[in-house]
Amino acid sequence: MHRTAKRLRSLAALTVVLLTLALAPAMAHAAGTRPFSITITHVECVDSCDAEGLEAAFEGHADFFAKVFVNGVEHRTPTIDNNSSVDPFWAVPVDLPDTVENVPVTIQIWDEDDAPGGDDLGDDSPHDDDNNLDFTVHYQDGKWRDTATNPTDNVNWPQSCSTGDGDTGSDEDEPRVKVCWEVSTLSTSGDADGDGLLDGWERNGYNDDGDGTIDVDLPALGADPRHKDLYLELDSEAGRAPSREGIEALRRAFAAAPITAGSTAGTRPGGVSAPPNPDGRPGITLHIDTGGVYDPTATEGGVAGTCSDGIDNGGDGRIDGNDPSCNRRLVNYLDSSIEQAARDCGDGIDNDGDALPDAQDPDCRAGENLGGGSILATRTNACGIDNGDLYYTAKAANFNRERRLIFRYGVMAVQPAGCPRVRGGQGEIGGNDFAVFNPDAGSIMHEFGHNLNLRHGGFQDRPNCKPNYVSLMNYDLAAGIPRVGGGVLLDYSPPRINVDGTSRGAAPLADLVETNLTEPTPLDPTDPRNRFRFVDRAGQKLTDNLDTGPNWNSDTDPPFETALPTNIDTAGPGPVRTPAACIANTSTDETIHGSDDWTAVSLPFRQFGDSADAGINVESDDYPTTAELLAMEDQANKADLELTVTDDPDPVAAGTDLTWTAVVTNHGPNPAAAVSLSDTLPAQTPFVAADPACKAAAGTVTCGLGDLRVGASRTVTITAHVPADLVHDAGGPVALANQAVADNLVGPDPDAGNDGASTTTTVVAVADLAVSDFVAQAPPTQLVIGGTLDVTLHGTVASNGPSSPMDATLTTAAAPDPGATVTPASSTRSVPALAVGAPRTADSTFTVGCDRPGAHTYRFTASVTPARPGDTDPVEADNHRPVEFTLDCIVPVRIDIEPEGGLPTPVVVPRGVTTVAVLTTAAGEYGLPLAFDAASVQVPTVRFGPRQVVYAGPGGSTEPHPAGHLADVVERTVNPVEAVDGDLDLVLHFDTEPSGVRAGDTEVCVKGSYTDRAAAQTYRFFGCRAVRVLPF
Repeated sequence: MHRTAKRLRSLAALTVVLLTLALAPAMAHAAGTRPFSITITHVECVDSCDAEGLEAAFEGHADFFAKVFVNGVEHRTPTIDNNSSVDPFWAVPVDLPDTVENVPVTIQIWDEDDAPGGDDLGDDSPHDDDNNLDFTVHYQDGKWRDTATNPTDNVNWPQSCSTGDGDTGSDEDEPRVKVCWEVSTLSTSGDADGDGLLDGWERNGYNDDGDGTIDVDLPALGADPRHKDLYLELDSEAGRAPSREGIEALRRAFAAAPITAGSTAGTRPGGVSAPPNPDGRPGITLHIDTGGVYDPTATEGGVAGTCSDGIDNGGDGRIDGNDPSCNRRLVNYLDSSIEQAARDCGDGIDNDGDALPDAQDPDCRAGENLGGGSILATRTNACGIDNGDLYYTAKAANFNRERRLIFRYGVMAVQPAGCPRVRGGQGEIGGNDFAVFNPDAGSIMHEFGHNLNLRHGGFQDRPNCKPNYVSLMNYDLAAGIPRVGGGVLLDYSPPRINVDGTSRGAAPLADLVETNLTEPTPLDPTDPRNRFRFVDRAGQKLTDNLDTGPNWNSDTDPPFETALPTNIDTAGPGPVRTPAACIANTSTDETIHGSDDWTAVSLPFRQFGDSADAGINVESDDYPTTAELLAMEDQANKADLELTVTDDPDPVAAGTDLTWTAVVTNHGPNPAAAVSLSDTLPAQTPFVAADPACKAAAGTVTCGLGDLRVGASRTVTITAHVPADLVHDAGGPVALANQAVADNLVGPDPDAGNDGASTTTTVVAVADLAVSDFVAQAPPTQLVIGGTLDVTLHGTVASNGPSSPMDATLTTAAAPDPGATVTPASSTRSVPALAVGAPRTADSTFTVGCDRPGAHTYRFTASVTPARPGDTDPVEADNHRPVEFTLDCIVPVRIDIEPEGGLPTPVVVPRGVTTVAVLTTAAGEYGLPLAFDAASVQVPTVRFGPRQVVYAGPGGSTEPHPAGHLADVVERTVNPVEAVDGDLDLVLHFDTEPSGVRAGDTEVCVKGSYTDRAAAQTYRFFGCRAVRVLPF
C-alpha cells in the first residue's frame, strides 16, 4: 500500500474524530435514546507486526483501526498508520435505545491494507478460537462483564485491557494484539465535561495498566464526570512549600472559571475544545496534590476570602485591598486571604477549638493530600525543564507513573547558582510539566497556564506586555491583576469583575494600533474593577483603570490627543529594565491584539505528547524572578502622595473638641491603590470621632482611604477631645502637636517629603464663670447713727466650663447711699480650681454705718473673673451679681428717768409708772453725734420698754396721753451733777406693766419718730438709760 495515501487518509479520519468528540456532548440525542460510547485508549501488537504477522512483508508496521459493535451495530474508527503501538483514544459514539440496560459490545482490532478485502484481523480475545473481545456493559454504572462462560480468563471490570491468546490451542486465532478501552454511559464523546479525564475514569477509577486493580481512585479524589476537573501534583523543595492562601487563590481562580472555559481550545495549535459542564455550573475544580503540606503561617479557623467581603474585619479602618493584611505583594490575594489573619498555625495552640493544633489542623495545610505530593528529600538542582536530566530525574523519582494521564506535574524549587539563564519558572506550552523558582502562587498559575496551552501573548508567544491582554500570562501582570481599591486577583483573561466570577470583563479586548492611539478611549468600559499596564510616551510603566481612557502621553488632559505613536508594550524604564522579555519590543507602529484565555485553555494534555527526559515545546522567555516581580510592582505602583493637615479651632479651649482636617492628594504617575492615613493624636487628647473609614487604637487613628486616581484627593476629619483640666494642670497654655502620615501600601512614593504633615495647636483655658448666687445674710434693717454693724455677704460662684477647673477671683465692691458708710470698700477672695459641677461659696464681711437719719441703701456687687493671665471667660453677662439692703438710720437721744435720786434710777414693776424725759441736746452733747429737738417728737409713736422689745419692733408701752409736756428738766449726769440747761425737754409717762420691763433689768429704752422740720421728713430716734428695776 502507498504509505503517503494512507497517512493522508488517517489524518483526515483523525480530524473528523476529534471534531466529533468536541461536538458530541452538545449534540441532541434522538428521542428514545441515551448516550453511550466506547473509547479505545491503547492498541499494540503482541506478536511481531513489522512486515510480518499482522502486517504483510515489506509493509512496515501495522496500520491499526478498530471495529466496535455496540448493541449489534458496527462502528469503525479512523486508521493510525505504521505504528505497532498507539494510544488513539478513539471514541465510538452511540445513541443507544433507552430500553437497553445491558449493552453488548464487541471490539475487533484490524490492520488496514490497500487491497480490497485485504484488511487483517488481530486477536484481542483471551479465549481460544475467538478473535473478538466480547463483553456486556451494565448501563447504570458503566461496568462490564465478559460474555464468555469460562471464568478462568474472562475480562471483567475493572480489567480494561485484553490480549489475544493467539494460535495457542487453535490455528483459528489471528496474531495477538492488545487493546485497552473505557466505557461511558454519560456521553457519546467518552468525556462529558471535556476535561481530558474519561467519564469511566471519573466515575469508577482509572486503571493504568488495564489489570484487575484500580490505580487512581478518581471518585475518592473528588472527580466529577459532569464537572471539569484538573489534577496537579505539586512537589516542593524544603523551604519552598506553597502557602495555604496561595493554593486557595489558585483553586478559587479555577472554581470561578466561566462556563465557556475551554470551548475554543481547538482553534489553537494542539488544543482540544471542551463543552460546558454538563451539570450547568461554571468553574473548573482544580485539585492540587501537595501532600497536604504544613503551612505555619496559616490561620486556624480563619475564613478565606474576607479580603473581598467589603467588611472591616480587623476593625482598623481599612477594608479588603486597603488593608495591609490583604495587599502584601506576592503573598495576599483578595479571594483567598484572611483580613487581619491571626497566622497562628505555628503557635502550638488549638486556636479554633477543634482539638487539632497547628499541623494537625486541616486549616494549616496547603493543598490536598491525594497520595502523591510531598516535600522532596533532596534539591532538584534543575535550572529549568529544558535541561531535562535534572528536572526529569526528580520527576521520575517522585512522580508515580500510574498517574501520568491524570496529573500534571510541577516542582517548586530554588534555582541553583550558576544556571545559564536566571528565571522565575518554566513550563511546557500545552504539556504537563513545569518548574517554579519563585515562591508565589502567581508564578505557579502562570506556568500552569502554559500547560493549558496559554502563551505570553495569549494566543501568541510575542509580543509580551500587551496592555490589552489582562491576564496573569502577561509578564506585566504576573504578580496578579491589580484591582481598583488595592490587592490583586490571580486570573486569566478576561478577568473577574466580581470576585466570585459571576461577572467578567471583555475579551479579547480591541486591537491597539501604536500609530493611532486615541484619548480618552477606555480599553474595557464594562470593567470598573480591574486595571492594566502600559508604557507611556515618556517611557514610564503605568497602571490605569480598564474603564477609563489612558493618558498615553501623560500630559495634562484635556485636550485629548489622537494618533500618538507610542511604544506601549515595552519594558519599564529601569534602572534595570523589567520585564527583560519585553525590552525587545521597540516599535511604535505595532498592532497589538487582545486574547481570551479562559475559552482557549486546553484541559486535555495527552495530545501534546510526553517525554521522560526533556520538556516539549518549552516557553522560551525567561519568566521574571521574585526580585524582578517586586521591582515591576514598584514601578507600576509608584505614586506621589501629598498630605496637608489643618486644625480647627486654633487656639482651642480646654474641655472642647479639636478637629483636624487631612487632605491626601495623589500627584501620580500611577493610581494609589491602597491609601492609608495614620494620624498620631497628641498624647493628651482622647479620640472622639472620625470619618467611617477610620478607626482609633492606642492614640493612633488609622484611615483606609481606598483608591486614589491620579489627581484625586480625599479629605478626612478627625476629632479629639482636649481635656478640660489640661491648661490648669499645666499652669498655662499648652501646645498640642498632631502628626499624620499618608502611605500607599502597595507602592513606593517618589517624593516621601510630602507624605507627612504636622500641626501645633495652642490650648487655652476658657470657662464661663458665673456668680450664681449672692445674698446678704440676715441684713440689718436699722442702725443707730454713730454705731456700726457687720454684714456677711454670701456668694456662690460656679463654672460652666468648658475648661475645668479654673482659678478664679471673686471681688465684692460696695456702693452705699450718701450718709451711709461701708468698710472695706471692696473685698477680694481667691477661688482656686473652680470646677464644672462643683460650685463654691465665698463669704465676705463688711462693716456698715451711717451719719444721718433716715433710710439708706447699701449696694454690693460680686464679680468673678479668671485669676490666671491668658484664661478667658467668654460670657460676661453672668460674671456679676448685685445685692442690696436698706437700713433705717436712727438718731440717738439722751433720756432721763424720773424721779430724781441716786443712779441708776429705780423703776418699779409691774404696777409702777415711769416718767421719762427725752432731752433736747446739741450735737456733741453727751457724746451724741447729732442735735435733737425733743419738741419734734411724735408722742403717739413713742414706745417704752427693754431694748430688745422696743428697738426690734412695736413692743413696750405707750404714753397714755396724746401728748407729753415740755419742761426744762433737771438733767442728771453720771457724776452725779444736777443741772438745768435752759432748753425744753419732753416729759413722758409710761405704765411699766405692759412695757415688758422685768425685775432685774438694768436698762430701759424709748423709741419713736420725730419730725425734722427743716427736711420735712419723719425720722426715728432711740435712747436708753441704766435703771434698777424693783418689784412692786
